Amino acid sequence: MNMKVMTEVDRLVLEKFVPFRERIIDAVQSKHPHIFTMINALMAGKQNKVGLQVTEGGKMVGEYTINLDGMRISRTDTGKLESEFHHPFLGIVKPYAIIERGKLEKLIADEPAFSADLLATMARHLPDLTIKFMT
Repeated sequence: MNMKVMTEVDRLVLEKFVPFRERIIDAVQSKHPHIFTMINALMAGKQNKVGLQVTEGGKMVGEYTINLDGMRISRTDTGKLESEFHHPFLGIVKPYAIIERGKLEKLIADEPAFSADLLATMARHLPDLTIKFMT
């Protein structure tokens, strides 16, 4: 049996980032139930996947595939970068995000600001993300 050892970066993503994102989704659902319901319905049943690469000093230290059920994370796979997002107008796009570990830690620590004002806080953190598309 081949057991994969969980790295510190894996723990950061799986034990901190994933629950953080779910709490932010809870806050959005609570504050904007109609918008949440509409977006969740558009995304439901599509088996969407989004990739995440974590770097340190510009060097890749972790790859993740975040599987979505609507807006919720259903599973996160470590060690592989896959992406397939079923966009209602563009068809299938394959986005993935790249973020430095320290920036990811700061993003998670900024949870109160995300809960208070999602869009302004997201705009403040967007420069820390690189979005690419798989071919």
